Amino acid sequence: MPKKIYSLYSHFYDSVFGTLLHPGRRMASELMDIQPGEKILEVGIGTGISLPLYRRDAEVIGIDISRDMIKQAGEKKQRLGYHNVKLCITDASEMAFKNNYFDKVIASHSITVIPKPFETLKEIKRVCKENAEFFFLNYAGIDDNLVAKFEKALSPIRCRLGLGKTIDLEKLLNSANFHIDFKNRINIFKLVQLIKCRNNGV
Repeated sequence: MPKKIYSLYSHFYDSVFGTLLHPGRRMASELMDIQPGEKILEVGIGTGISLPLYRRDAEVIGIDISRDMIKQAGEKKQRLGYHNVKLCITDASEMAFKNNYFDKVIASHSITVIPKPFETLKEIKRVCKENAEFFFLNYAGIDDNLVAKFEKALSPIRCRLGLGKTIDLEKLLNSANFHIDFKNRINIFKLVQLIKCRNNGV
């Protein structure tokens, strides 16, 4: 089901979410402070909407489970001339990359739509260096208790639409032994959370 939904979304994702979510992507890029030669993994690269934010002297690997999303990302890569970017159709919970390879990872609006978020976080840690940095952009909901209850009730519908289920991302990160160094609410109505983490053990 998710693959079919993302295939559909690939045709209008940029026009709907491009401008709306761009401030958060830009802030995440600035916070990442990518250095020349660093190896970067983007989990859920989608249509490659974030590609212009990467510097050309870093090695970037973007993965996604949707063939149509990756196809569009590939077209952007060619058009922009990003020869330092590699794109892969990959399940984030079972990656084929070797241990201790990446310096930094970003998962932008993807952790809550991945069927196995906890296993994915463990897999992300496996493929990263011990001192790697992790960045997560994710819908954070509203603090109002009444609205939060309403959102929770709508969670099954959100899942079916491929928009992710309502989860406590901070709790999930802590359970996978990620240490949160920074967090901030961003984008329109502060509905998105930007979190920076580091490895806190196995």
